[in-house]
Amino acid sequence: MWGSAHLDDDLAFGTTRFDVSHGLIGLAGLGRQYLSYARDHALEYRLMFDTPWPQSAEHPDLIRDAVHTYDILRNVLRRLHGESAAMQDRVDLDALYIWSTVHGMAGVMNGNCIHRLNLKPQVLEQAIEHMIKMEELGLLAKH
Repeated sequence: MWGSAHLDDDLAFGTTRFDVSHGLIGLAGLGRQYLSYARDHALEYRLMFDTPWPQSAEHPDLIRDAVHTYDILRNVLRRLHGESAAMQDRVDLDALYIWSTVHGMAGVMNGNCIHRLNLKPQVLEQAIEHMIKMEELGLLAKH
């Protein structure tokens, strides 16, 4: 199953160190890593997010990993927005937006329909980076 260790704060990506304290750069790297995992482990990803979970009491590791992964996202957003109580709703709303967008993209890219949409190969190759850029624009917008 999906292990949140793939997203820990001082995660190594090949030979490059990744530090989530870099705001939007950290979020982009986090998104790329998450989507790479979903692509490379499509069956595990589908089992985790496309099937009903078993009784939570029987699988505490599954829930712990999901919460830990979401908390990593929140921590990056706190570094971006600040840790004041006034920003907590913004952090949670942005986290939900990013979480749902990334999961939507993973589902689409791993789904059975994507290759029937007659998309140019370069569109598929650019899809994840385009999603990340659109998320960045949304995060930078004044509310």
